[in-house]
Amino acid sequence: MSVRRFVAASSREAMRQVREILGEDALILSSRPVAEGVEILALAEEEQQAVQAAAAAPAAQARPAAPADYRQVATAAQAGRPAAPLPAAADLDFAALGQRLLGEMQDMRALLDRRMQAPAASGGCRGPLRQRLLGAGFGPCLSDEILAGLPGELATGSAAAPALQAWLERQLEARLPVLEDEAGLLDEGGVIALVGPTGVGKTTTAAKLAARYVMRHGPGQVALISTDSFRIGAHEQLRIYARLLDVEVHTLAAVAPLEPLLAGLAGKRLIIIDTVGMSQRDRRLLTQINQLGAAGRPVRLMLLLNAACHGDTLEEVVGTYQRAALAAGTRLRDCIVSKCDEAARLGPVLDILMRHGLRLNYLSSGQQVPEDLQVAEARALLQQALAVSQPSPFVSDGEAEGAGRRLDSWARGLFGRGRSLAAAFETLRRELDGFALLERAWRLAALPVGVQGERLARLLEACDGESVDAGAPRQLLWGGGKPVPGATWNMPLLSLDPEGRLQLRPWLAHRLPSGHEQRLDWAFERLRARRHLLPAAPEGGLLQALARLRSPWIGAARPGNRVEFQAERHSLARLAAVAEAHDSLQLRHRGRPLWLELQHLPVRLRAAGERQGEAPFWPVEAWFGTLRDGDSGQPLGQRHWLAWSPEPGRQALVEQADGVRLLLACDDLPALTLRAWQALGEVQGALQTELRLFLAAALAAGASRLDRSAEDWAMDLRARLAGLGGGRRLRGPAQQLDALLHLLAAGDAFRQLGGEFGH
Repeated sequence: MSVRRFVAASSREAMRQVREILGEDALILSSRPVAEGVEILALAEEEQQAVQAAAAAPAAQARPAAPADYRQVATAAQAGRPAAPLPAAADLDFAALGQRLLGEMQDMRALLDRRMQAPAASGGCRGPLRQRLLGAGFGPCLSDEILAGLPGELATGSAAAPALQAWLERQLEARLPVLEDEAGLLDEGGVIALVGPTGVGKTTTAAKLAARYVMRHGPGQVALISTDSFRIGAHEQLRIYARLLDVEVHTLAAVAPLEPLLAGLAGKRLIIIDTVGMSQRDRRLLTQINQLGAAGRPVRLMLLLNAACHGDTLEEVVGTYQRAALAAGTRLRDCIVSKCDEAARLGPVLDILMRHGLRLNYLSSGQQVPEDLQVAEARALLQQALAVSQPSPFVSDGEAEGAGRRLDSWARGLFGRGRSLAAAFETLRRELDGFALLERAWRLAALPVGVQGERLARLLEACDGESVDAGAPRQLLWGGGKPVPGATWNMPLLSLDPEGRLQLRPWLAHRLPSGHEQRLDWAFERLRARRHLLPAAPEGGLLQALARLRSPWIGAARPGNRVEFQAERHSLARLAAVAEAHDSLQLRHRGRPLWLELQHLPVRLRAAGERQGEAPFWPVEAWFGTLRDGDSGQPLGQRHWLAWSPEPGRQALVEQADGVRLLLACDDLPALTLRAWQALGEVQGALQTELRLFLAAALAAGASRLDRSAEDWAMDLRARLAGLGGGRRLRGPAQQLDALLHLLAAGDAFRQLGGEFGH
């Protein structure tokens, strides 16, 4: 039996190969991710029939040993273990066939088991985490959205691991907008209308808000208005609070216009309106919101939600009030959660705030004024919500869903993807220096090719004009003097901040000044160059220009490069044996973790092409690096560098070693830029050459930065991007590049549908 193995970059491509070679009726035995992509094991239809015939033939023969042998194989298969060796020499072929058939059956059974158990057991901690979220009251839609971004670094650990708990809290906190500055809200003043269903606590909350304002600014600049003429004693309750606070109070019929009263209160800095409580199903709700929208002054709607209500009720309340606000020409963005002390779980109300994008301003948990109104603190609130995690007798995640509920889940899933996209863009803008510029350049691809270059030049000129005198000194990563292998263009100049983080602002090589001295002077003046990372050790005029500017540099070298040591010329490869050990550094190199064991030796360098006696030797430091696998420690090769600092000493050695680490970590950027260049031709179609190269280099820098960072934001973002793309969560700069391309393309699609992601 011949089982064929197919490996491709994607499942679709692997299946295409299977169909081409084995036909449409091929039997798929297994499918699994591998380093190269996806591996599929398959069997052709005719070989399936041959196996069946071979298995049936021994049973039809009259040999005495055959039935017993067949029973032995069958018994082993049922027990899920390999069959024992068959003793009869005449039966060896059948035994081998039985063993192979049994192995294939076991592989198929294991594959089916994995597929059946995948929803519950995909990742060692995914199931327990999901149960924890559901037990805390968060819905399946939000829970699945969060767990879709579970980083691979954490997926196999214990659900109780502190790092995993911190990750879960970060994901929830990032989705929960809260009031950042209460002083800003109260000092801004204006008109605030508290809206919501009957009995949610609007009147008490109005008094609490007024009290918080009085505590900051006194009673003279605040006024209360009650439009609740339906509930017995509602006006009187607010009057009692007003007398206690010594603030002005007014009553108004529910259907009366607000504009005249607000005009008379124009001198008040803050006006709080206690509206009539209305069910989300009350037809008068739209009339009430229209009344607030036609008040003659901007009115900030603040929805009160009862934390003790069922999630379905809260969902209906928020949806109805938001639609009513839109119909009235306004927006509902703010919320106060009341009755927190009565809620068995806070998860349902927090879930709804996250999915609807409502900002949580305050939490109310009692009747005392103003003590029982607190500004919402996201982290503490979420920890409290997660601490109460237990099964609910009223919720079953396994209930069958009707078509309407499935459609609703699909729609919410789409909105969830939109929120994930927005969060990813926000993180990239915050953490990657230059990502906002990359976004603006990306959008130029939608313009006609004839104007793309001009618009890019204007964009970069404006950007550089804003930052010419700002920012910290840069480290410059120079490209080589020859085209990148496989391309017709030279690698653009890139920069790193003082901490060694790549910035996403390339400078195209053909746009730089010509001549070594002119380029270095330009870099010194315009970019505040602090250190130069070079593709090769400098020679001749470049070496002299660097010395004149007293600019530290590190350049890659070849083993055969010759330097002077103890008055004799030696190759770097020969000098490694006498070098002094420096340190062992950890880094990511071309998508894998490595250890770099460094040695150094002071030597002297003479510029190539100069004859002995015509120029002095330059004192430089030779660096020798042994690369070792980050997991096994196995040696992977040797590297060499030369470096120079204007002020030699121990600190200079430390800085040079760090420069060596950066230069090594970035040595795949030319190949990554070429990959981005090729991908842009497929994703964006016709692109002006300079715009295409700018985008390619910026994307390569962003992908390298994202892959190398060990910070929490990067781990979370890598997982989020993998979840958005629906792909495998393999780590590597090529995967991060593909993810960034997918993200930008998805952003284009959502913008075309009317959704903007910030800028």
